[in-house]
Amino acid sequence: MEFGAAGPLGGGQDEPWGPAPAMDDLDLHDEPPPPYHSVVLQSTVEAPSTSGRQAGSGTYGVPANSEFEIRVTDPVRQGEGVAAYVSYKVSTRTSAPGYRESAEVIRRFRDFTWLQKRLRREHKGVIVPALPEKSVVEKYKMAGDFIEARRAALNVFINRVAAHPILRRSPDLQLFLEASETEFAIEMSRSQEEDPVAVQGAAKKTLTGAVTFLRELGHTASNLYHKRADDEEEDAEYLKVRAYVFELERHLGEAHRQAARLVRHQAELGESVREFGASMASLGRYEESGAVANSFGQLGERAEAVSRLFAASSEGLAASFEAPLKEFVRTVRAVKKVMADRSGALAALQQARGEVDARRQRLAKLRGTPGIREERVAEAERDLADAQQKAEASKAAYEAIVQQMGGELERFQRERAQEMGYVLRDFALAQARVSGDTARLWASLVPGLAAAAGGDGGSGS
Repeated sequence: MEFGAAGPLGGGQDEPWGPAPAMDDLDLHDEPPPPYHSVVLQSTVEAPSTSGRQAGSGTYGVPANSEFEIRVTDPVRQGEGVAAYVSYKVSTRTSAPGYRESAEVIRRFRDFTWLQKRLRREHKGVIVPALPEKSVVEKYKMAGDFIEARRAALNVFINRVAAHPILRRSPDLQLFLEASETEFAIEMSRSQEEDPVAVQGAAKKTLTGAVTFLRELGHTASNLYHKRADDEEEDAEYLKVRAYVFELERHLGEAHRQAARLVRHQAELGESVREFGASMASLGRYEESGAVANSFGQLGERAEAVSRLFAASSEGLAASFEAPLKEFVRTVRAVKKVMADRSGALAALQQARGEVDARRQRLAKLRGTPGIREERVAEAERDLADAQQKAEASKAAYEAIVQQMGGELERFQRERAQEMGYVLRDFALAQARVSGDTARLWASLVPGLAAAAGGDGGSGS
């Protein structure tokens, strides 16, 4: 199937469809909705990056070797009440083989979630980029700041997926970027039918979860009895990296909290300066002396200009400093997710080995029992062979994750260090810029104030 070959989204027409309808609700005779651009909540044109990095992923770019330029823009609120949601325009330009040069589709948050789940299921051991957190309260409020923050985070997510050396080749990514609304809804429905977890009924899921819990409980009890731990089979260097990642999450979380405080402080400072300037201007109107009144007026004007400068600085910090730090925290949690998969695969392998040992002992016991029927021995042999086969499959799954994670952890640390350097540099440049602009604004007052005071501008003589 050539994604996007049919339907208004895939064909690049002027009036893309709205949200994907449920499969049972498709009606080809429905009136088309208004043009998407006519109902956009707010403009999402991004400012150019000051770091020299390629634009496309928030304000701090994507890897320069990416074959994709993807933008998530134009959020539109769909529906009312508890069923309301926001859809986004996803525009793609790419030179990747097998892709169309350009595509434009409409997606909602659950579509991004579907893509992430598919990538995690199909690529064990790969660090799949993180999505922004869900917030039921914010979803119902639909505040502009929340919608913009989510849009920017979704922009980061899809660009990171497209820049990943493994995930960029995923057919699910191409489906997401190119398929029309109808095609995407059909493929999502089909993939869910093929997913054994998704098609399980509630009762079966509960039973499966209970069985898994009992097996894990038995495995834990066995480890306690034999005074061993799952980590004993892990590589010592990997355990050091895992401990580092857990500590990194804690420190990054604290750094993000402090960055958020800094953004709030900058905004509050700007508001305080604005109120101060308003009070100075008001005071000047009651002065009889023209020079003094003018001085108060000029002070009020400069304070207003400084307050606007602080407000713009606060918005910039939120986008270029706080948001990247928050995304770094999400990325570390994505790393922990892969580490949890590795631990789960190792536990499954050890459980499978324990099952092999138990069935081997049962077979030996049956063979040593006089007068035992051959049918029971043959059944025990089949059980042992089945357990051995499962153990081999568990071993292969664990080793595949271990092999994949080696390169992933190296890539994670390299890219994190590089991007953190960019973010900190941009922060320092922004602070230097706002400090310099603030100093120049206040300094421009000195000659006029000095003249009003009859002095020389503060020489001290």
